[in-house]
Amino acid sequence: MSAMPPELARHEPATAPDDERLVDIVLRWIAEAPHRGPVVAQWAQYAAAASARLHPNGDQQRQRATLADAAVRAGILPLFDSTSRVAAAVAARITDTGRSSADAVSMLDHLHAYFALHTHGMCPLAHQGVRHTSIPAEHGQGPKPALLTTVVVGVAMAGACGRDDLAGRLLEVRAEHLDVLDAPGRALFAALALDLTDRISGPHRGVCTQTRRRALDRHQFSALLHGEPPSGHRAPAPSDTAPPTADVGAAETRWEVDLDAVWYGLSAYTEALHNRQRLSATPASSGVWLVCDTCRLALRIGSSVVHSALGTLTAPIIAAGQPAWLQADISRATWRMLGEHPNHDLRVLTDISPAWRKYAFTPTDLIASAGTDPKPDIALADYLTDWPGPLTSTDFAGATAAQPQEPVDGAVSLVCLPCRLDLALGRSTGQPGAAVIIGGRPAADQAVATTAVFRMLTEHAGHDLAVFNNAGPWDQYVDYGEWGFSIECGDDRRPPNLGDITHRQYIEGWPEAPTRQHYRGADPVETPAWPGRSSGAPW
Repeated sequence: MSAMPPELARHEPATAPDDERLVDIVLRWIAEAPHRGPVVAQWAQYAAAASARLHPNGDQQRQRATLADAAVRAGILPLFDSTSRVAAAVAARITDTGRSSADAVSMLDHLHAYFALHTHGMCPLAHQGVRHTSIPAEHGQGPKPALLTTVVVGVAMAGACGRDDLAGRLLEVRAEHLDVLDAPGRALFAALALDLTDRISGPHRGVCTQTRRRALDRHQFSALLHGEPPSGHRAPAPSDTAPPTADVGAAETRWEVDLDAVWYGLSAYTEALHNRQRLSATPASSGVWLVCDTCRLALRIGSSVVHSALGTLTAPIIAAGQPAWLQADISRATWRMLGEHPNHDLRVLTDISPAWRKYAFTPTDLIASAGTDPKPDIALADYLTDWPGPLTSTDFAGATAAQPQEPVDGAVSLVCLPCRLDLALGRSTGQPGAAVIIGGRPAADQAVATTAVFRMLTEHAGHDLAVFNNAGPWDQYVDYGEWGFSIECGDDRRPPNLGDITHRQYIEGWPEAPTRQHYRGADPVETPAWPGRSSGAPW
């Protein structure tokens, strides 16, 4: 049991003097005390009453003392479970004297604290607390994710209380910071707010103490969030009846909702928007990754110049100051990854591609040279140890390793599914540690084939790629028995068919002035990224 501070031991809560320093001592003790009891509750009441006599409404210490008293009455504090996000947030707020500037952490602590009071039926205090959230400074044009996070939480709490009028006033006050109807940012805001409202409305019905409560018409509330006049919408069932009977079991259950996801969603959208705006004005250098989405394994193959947030490359991939296909370690690792992930979902992504966030912030095994940012999970040198050969390590299966496939001996091809382009890679036995072979030699040792692979990876960045073997799902993509355009190895075993070309023809003059600059597939997704070029049929 935490010892009572000596400053408090000399007094009784009922007769203690109104003193700012004494109130602060009480608040720190409540935040740290690992036990409950009438003494803690009495001192919490003292702090709330004394600060109310000492300070006017809106004073920071008065707000903290009121929050502490409410948290003790609700059983949120004292702090027993160190893993409780809500209890930790309340403890952080009541001990924050406001001497430092607001940041995202303090903002989210504040929102979690008052959101917790809302779940315990202290609705008026919770609504007032959210309205007084300190927001981190947000400069420049564009969305303000911190401010919008507070609005999402505020309108969701109002919706759960059946107070669409309160939600409407909050939206009106913040109207200048909300995107217009049908804008992507407004749709995201509405989706986050409506999802949060739906999650808390049911459990909240049994504890709500808000006056003027009525059943929420979800259609009208959704219209309000999206920026449409609510009067033009109405749920199929009448909404002006008494609220549904509360689920007693749900009402008695104290539950926590993680509000961090709201902040992260709005921040990610804002970051992507800023990236698109920046990239539309000036090119940027970005790391380039070959990703197996099936196994969640990503190989850094170099860097390039990007003009679009979609990740389209506008310059060849460079590694260690020279073309990546001339770097032995990079090219060999690329061939290993292509050979070991047949019929998996592959993509080439840049650091600033919106799709890359999926791999940057969720479990994904990254392969890169030492010293790369972010720090790799697998060193490039380790990935290549004993490859190719029977002693090759098979421990690099990715964060979500796919089910092993039966080895398939035969031809393999790198294909761009949307563009309908097929680049023959050679042949493979499909056995662990086996290399792709062209004309009896490892393809990784053949400069022409390696250059062809890197041209295709460069020009089809962001597209859905796959390495198909003879067991691959060719039939899903082939129309009337014809794939589209093919680039054959050009060796004696696989001469090109009429209308197709060889690896050597494909790379001729590339990247400076490729002879076949339009060879992008039978159904190219987009025009070439380099200025002054257009897509079309291959020459």
